[in-house]
Amino acid sequence: MRRLPHAVADALDRLAEAEAAAPIDLALGRMVAGLDAEHGAPDADRARALALSTALVSRARRDGHSAVALGEHAGLPFPEDEHAPASAGRGGRGLPILPALDAWRAHLEASPAVGAAAGGAAPLVLDRDRLALRRFVDAERRTAAAVLARVGPALAAPPAAAAEAFGALFPPRADGALDRQALAAAAALRQRVLLVAGGPGTGKTYTATRILALLRAAQPDLRVALAAPTGKAAARLSESLAGGVADLGERGAGLPTEAVTLHRLLGAHPERAGFRHDARAPLPHDLVLVDEGSMVDLPLFDALLAALRPEARLVVLGDPDQLPPVEVGSTFADLCAAGTGPAPPGLDAFCGALGLGGVEADPDAAPLAASVVALTESRRFTADSDVGVFAVAVRDGDAGGAVAALRDRPALDLVEDDPAGAAVAWAGRFAPDVVTAETPEAALEALGRFRLLAAVRRGPRGVEGLNETVERALRQAGHVRWSPYGDRLYPGRPLLVTQNDRTTGLANGDVGVLWRVENRDVVVFPDREPIAFERLPAHEPAWALTVHKSQGSEFDAVGVVLPEPGTRGAAFVSRRLLYTAATRARGGVVVFGDADAVERAVATDAPRASGLAERLGGAAD
Repeated sequence: MRRLPHAVADALDRLAEAEAAAPIDLALGRMVAGLDAEHGAPDADRARALALSTALVSRARRDGHSAVALGEHAGLPFPEDEHAPASAGRGGRGLPILPALDAWRAHLEASPAVGAAAGGAAPLVLDRDRLALRRFVDAERRTAAAVLARVGPALAAPPAAAAEAFGALFPPRADGALDRQALAAAAALRQRVLLVAGGPGTGKTYTATRILALLRAAQPDLRVALAAPTGKAAARLSESLAGGVADLGERGAGLPTEAVTLHRLLGAHPERAGFRHDARAPLPHDLVLVDEGSMVDLPLFDALLAALRPEARLVVLGDPDQLPPVEVGSTFADLCAAGTGPAPPGLDAFCGALGLGGVEADPDAAPLAASVVALTESRRFTADSDVGVFAVAVRDGDAGGAVAALRDRPALDLVEDDPAGAAVAWAGRFAPDVVTAETPEAALEALGRFRLLAAVRRGPRGVEGLNETVERALRQAGHVRWSPYGDRLYPGRPLLVTQNDRTTGLANGDVGVLWRVENRDVVVFPDREPIAFERLPAHEPAWALTVHKSQGSEFDAVGVVLPEPGTRGAAFVSRRLLYTAATRARGGVVVFGDADAVERAVATDAPRASGLAERLGGAAD
C-alpha cells in the first residue's frame, strides 16, 4: 500500500485526540484512503476527504445511521462524539474541517473506492449526496425488494373457513367505527407481509392472538414461529400470548405461545457471522410473527426476510414512535412510514367479503399501504391517564403540553433542582425493598416497581454515575455491605446482562438479582434456574438503565434523568428517546432535568439517515 499523504495522518490524529472517532473508524479511514492511493499517485486533498468520509460513515454506523447526508456536514468541523468524555480533545489542535459540498462530492466521485448504489464492489456508495457503506446499501435494496415482493400478488378472496372464524373473532363494534384490529387480521390473511403499528395498550397482542387463530382456521396445519429481537422481549411475548390464547377458549386451543429470539430462530452461528437459515436453507414455517419490530436493526431484518420461504407470511408488531434499534437503521419505522394512508383498491373488497366494512381505499395509495395497519386506540393510556397525556404530548411534538403535564398531573413530576441527587433520592424510596427482600423472587418483584432511565452512560446523570451513587447511598444507609476489596457482591444487587451467551442461555438485556445460596453467589432471573455468579457473562449494575436498554420493559414508576445542559449528550436527547422512556411506566413518571431540556428534547425529532424509505418508494435503485 502506498504511503499516505501527511494530511491524512494529521486529520485522523486530530480525530483520535478529540476521541471523535473510535479506532475502528480511523483504521477504516486509513484503509479506504490507501485503496484509493493504490490506483495512482495519491492526491492529498482527495485522500484526506476519503479518510474523513470513511471515518464519519463508520462512526455514523455506530450511532445507528446507515448513511451520512453530505449537506449536513459539508464545510463544518468533524462532529463531536456524544460518547466521548467531556474533557476529550481540550487543548488540542481542534477537529478537522470537512470539505465544501461541491469539492467533497468531486473527490468521492473521482475515487475508485466509491461506487454507485446499483451494484459493484467499492466499499463506499455515493447515492445522490448520501454516503454509505456498501453493505448497508445492499441490505436496504434487498429489504425493500423483499418487502415489496410480498405485498403482491395477494389472496383474491378469503377462504370460507376463515370468513366464519373472522366473524367469531371480530364481532361488529357497537359504535359502528372501523375495527382496526380486525383490519390488521384481514390484511394478515390477504398479504404475505403485515406491519402492525401501535403504541402501548393499543392491543397489539390481542390482535396477534386473533391473527394466529384466523390464519390457522384458513390453514389448519399452519407452521408458526414466534420471535422477538431480545430474550426479554421474547419472554414477554410468550407471556402475553399465553394470556391472549387462553381468552380465546376453544379457538385458542393448540395455538403456539412460545417465542424465541430472532437470532435463535435464524440459527446464529456461535463462532462466526451469519445464520444457518437463509435463502438457500429457508425457515420451514408458514408464518413468522415478530414482536418489538422497532428494535430490529437493518441487517437482522434483511436476514429474516432472506430466510423466509417465498409463500410464507411475515407479521411484525411494534411502535414506530419508539427509539430505533441500538444497531443500524430504523427499518420498522421506515416501512410503516412508507405505508401510511388509505389502502390501495382490493383490500376494501377483501374486507367486505369478511363482513368488515368502512375500509377506505385510494387508487393512488402506496403499494405498501395494504400491508401497514396502525392501531390508534390505547386502552392503557386513556384520556384520563397522566402518563398517557405526557407520552402523547411528547410523541406529537407538543413541548408546552409535555412540560405542563409534568407540572400539573399528580402522577408526573419535573425536578429541576439538583437532578442527579434528586434522582438518587427518588430511587432510594424503592431500592431498599429490593436489597432487604427475603427471597430473590420478592427482590425481583420489588425491582420491577421502579427504574432510573438515563439518556447517556457517562457523567453523574449517566447510567454509570447513577448506578454507583445509588449503591453508595444504600451502603451509607446501612442497607448493604460489601467487602473492602470493592467487589460489591451483596444480596439483591440487580445485574444487567450485556451480551448474549449461548452457554448459559442468557441474552443481552436480561436482568437478575444477586443472591446467596448455600454459601455461593448466584444470580436469579425470572422463570429459570439460578446461574452461578462466576458463570455470568458480561454484566453491569441495573439500578439505572439507558433508555435503549429499557425497551420491551415496563415498571410501575420511571425516573427519567436528562443529561447536564451544554454537554455532548444533551444534544442527542430526542423526542423518541423521551417517548420511549415515558412509555416504560405503568403508573408514574418523574423527569429529572430542567424544563428547557424537556422542551428541546420534544422539539428534536432526530431521524436516522437512511435510504430505505426512498427505495421502498422506487425513488432509488
